[in-house]
Amino acid sequence: MGDQMRLFLFRLSLKPHRQTDIFQRRQSDGSAHTRETWLRERLSSQVAFNHRQNDFYFVPEASDTGIPSEIIVGWIARTRAVNERTPPWDGLSLTEHESWQAALIMIDPRHHDDGQKVAMEARPDIGSPEAILVSLARALSPSVQEPFSVTAFPIIEERSFARFASEHEETIKTITYEASVPNMFGGADDFSEEMRTLRDEANVSKVKTRLESDGTIDIKATRLTEIANHVEKGGGKIKATTTDGSTYNSDEHAAHEDVDTGGTESEKSDFWSRVRAALDRIF
Repeated sequence: MGDQMRLFLFRLSLKPHRQTDIFQRRQSDGSAHTRETWLRERLSSQVAFNHRQNDFYFVPEASDTGIPSEIIVGWIARTRAVNERTPPWDGLSLTEHESWQAALIMIDPRHHDDGQKVAMEARPDIGSPEAILVSLARALSPSVQEPFSVTAFPIIEERSFARFASEHEETIKTITYEASVPNMFGGADDFSEEMRTLRDEANVSKVKTRLESDGTIDIKATRLTEIANHVEKGGGKIKATTTDGSTYNSDEHAAHEDVDTGGTESEKSDFWSRVRAALDRIF
């Protein structure tokens, strides 16, 4: 592990399953799960999942990290094949063995304006944090026996789309957005209310729309501002193209926090003290 650990930030959106199942997961006292209690139960033990035809695991951290108990701390683990040679006295034969690698993941499952937020370490030997988190989210709710379905989207750098729109005013030709139904940061704006209505009345979990103009799009329209704000908070994705060929892609503006680990490994207390020092910036 290097001196810098980069954590990318995401938001989970949990939509209640409309069709209930008599065997649906419930709390130990028989009551229905809230989003928070369900996430805590599902992530209290190992979760095996498949990602791009490889076996991955979510593994909760077992040691006392000193991180507040409100935050779920764990690892995304996978194996990698490592090629080595035997010692010279054994003929330097080429051998292969499995090596386990893991990326840190922290989740705030609580219900508040900035809740159900995820921070996941980016490691090239593990894979894309976003793609892996999408696969994990799918594995958390494989059927209606779970009370919620889960989607995950990256949180976007604040006002990155607004800056693009300002720099390319009156030249934006197309906008494509994908948005999940808000369950956390839900203001009273018309877009959020419409999304909730689609969820409650039509059982919709997310919407994907392409907007085009025979001229240029009025980017100052209130609804477009609401969509951009929704996406920035981790509610979806947005792309735009202009008449001069410039493009915006929210994937390129994913929010992240860098943590100086001092080169220490996770089993050392100094590692966790450095992570704790960054929590206020993350959660």
